[in-house]
Amino acid sequence: MVRSGLISASLGAAASLLAGGCSSDSLPTLPSLPDIAAAFGEPPVVGPPTEVYSRVARGAMACWFGTAGPLKADFVYHAEAEPPAQGGKAEIVIHERERQSDDPRGVRAYRISITPSGAKSAIATENLTLPAPLAKSMTRDVRRWAAGAIGCTDAEGGWAPEGPTPPQDPKTWQTRAKQRRGT
Repeated sequence: MVRSGLISASLGAAASLLAGGCSSDSLPTLPSLPDIAAAFGEPPVVGPPTEVYSRVARGAMACWFGTAGPLKADFVYHAEAEPPAQGGKAEIVIHERERQSDDPRGVRAYRISITPSGAKSAIATENLTLPAPLAKSMTRDVRRWAAGAIGCTDAEGGWAPEGPTPPQDPKTWQTRAKQRRGT
């Protein structure tokens, strides 16, 4: 008798589980991939404003205004940065090159603002006149540099960090010097 009661209870529990699985209540939905990416956000801005400014400025000058940089011919780099004792706020402005004037800084094309935000820094970019694809690429670069990355994106193909130069053998150096002198 006890055994038939256990079997009945087991069958009843199984039936209720199956019936619950067939109910019209919908399952919870998972977020879409863009929502998941937004939850992680952008990489954090690492360091005080002066340090972040140094990284962004170094990257911009090497990648955007370097030998093969996309902005070298038609744009001018201008920056203002406060010393750390005054807060370290910085602004980098990319101007269109004004060839007919004494001051080559023409119309503002792109702006980067770096401000203190507690123990960290906040960074904002603003496209004023650049083509949208170029401005998006530049904003990605700024975010990467602000987070501590170095080098240019592959599309720009410019600067990349070099490893330390191996020490040269003094005899090799002396031999090359003699060859240059012709002795």
